[in-house]
Amino acid sequence: MVEDGIPVHSSMISKTVGWRMKENTPWLGVPRGFRLNRDHWLAGAREKEWLKEALEGFYKGSSSIVEDSLILIQKAYSPSGGFGGEVYAHAARLGLLAYEDGAWRFYPTGALASLLESTGTPTISVEYKGRLKGRKITLPECPEEAGYVIISQRRYVGPAKIIERNPCIVRVKDMAPRGFKPLPSSSIEDAVNVNRAYIERLAAEAREFIKAHAGSGRVYVAVSGGLDSSAALSLAVEAVGRRRVVAVYADTGMEFPESKRTVEELAETLGVDLDIVSPQVDPVEEIARRGLMGKEYRWCTRLLKLEPLRGYYEARGARIVVDGARALESESRALTPRVGVNPVIPGVKRLLPIHSWSRLEVQLYAYLKGLPVNPVYDRGLHRIGCMLCPAMHIHEMRVSMELSRGFYQRIYKVLRELGIRDPEEFLLRGEWRRLGVRASR
Repeated sequence: MVEDGIPVHSSMISKTVGWRMKENTPWLGVPRGFRLNRDHWLAGAREKEWLKEALEGFYKGSSSIVEDSLILIQKAYSPSGGFGGEVYAHAARLGLLAYEDGAWRFYPTGALASLLESTGTPTISVEYKGRLKGRKITLPECPEEAGYVIISQRRYVGPAKIIERNPCIVRVKDMAPRGFKPLPSSSIEDAVNVNRAYIERLAAEAREFIKAHAGSGRVYVAVSGGLDSSAALSLAVEAVGRRRVVAVYADTGMEFPESKRTVEELAETLGVDLDIVSPQVDPVEEIARRGLMGKEYRWCTRLLKLEPLRGYYEARGARIVVDGARALESESRALTPRVGVNPVIPGVKRLLPIHSWSRLEVQLYAYLKGLPVNPVYDRGLHRIGCMLCPAMHIHEMRVSMELSRGFYQRIYKVLRELGIRDPEEFLLRGEWRRLGVRASR
């Protein structure tokens, strides 16, 4: 458990996630299972599409193995250092889904090969006495239009990548015991039912934490339209009652329209007041004046969000703000104490009731409580923020461009004025995300 007021590095937080075979769902709070030390979650609709597309690129017909199963993804990195996710399903680690060079690719494990063999996928038997993993071997022939083959060696089976076709030479990537079997179809309702008692215990601890620090006055909860802040708002209402709680939405002018609608629905569902705080400037005009924001040139957060919030909290004499930040989201959030203050908003105590939760735990809590879910999750975003942000991964930026065409047309015009000939290609290269682009005017 994260101690109050003590910064905790994300590497100190790990979760053991088991698997309930009968229901084919992740199983939380158990002593044995997969040890996950990065954020993890149930895949949304678009993520499942990307996964199936990548699986077909690995081996034609293999995507059927994930058709009706819950998919657990743990954040990881691709071999080239880009965004990736370790994929778990049917009580097995299937491999790595990675975004590389503008496309999704899959790096399979022996467990996936074993599952596919049990569903009738043909294998190539290899007579080899030693350990095969990592070795190059020659096969009689290579299947046409295939990037991988599945080989078997006595009691083991695994994927092998084709590296030459004439002669057919493959490199064996992994081996696993034969006999992995697909489990029954499953849904998030099954996962909630399996983990109900565990999630209720997590929620009870978070409610007691809020009660212990909230005092007797108003409790303000920062909401974004994302599941983390929605869970924090729900927990605050459960802890101190809806009449004491105010939801505060910072509309920077760069938020997804779906986020504002989700926040409004959430406030109505929970019966709390909602205040919307906005800057007195147009963010696109500020980009034209200041330049494009970057991780080391983050003028946007201060100007568009923190300064308006500081004015709002000062005007209301706020003393307690509840936030949905979690340690597994980033290193900076991992180092944020569970009870602390924001130096930009002095005098306001900030409480992080779900600081040690995984995104999976947040998903299950939100579903258990019937909280509205922002539809952009199913469009492929795994975090909710601005339509343009230096913290975005490249694949998220592509999704944002699809969802926010009008906003990006304004951005492209500004970037051309800053001397960038092809703004879309420039943004998707991603180098700007560290330093930004400073305006010369």
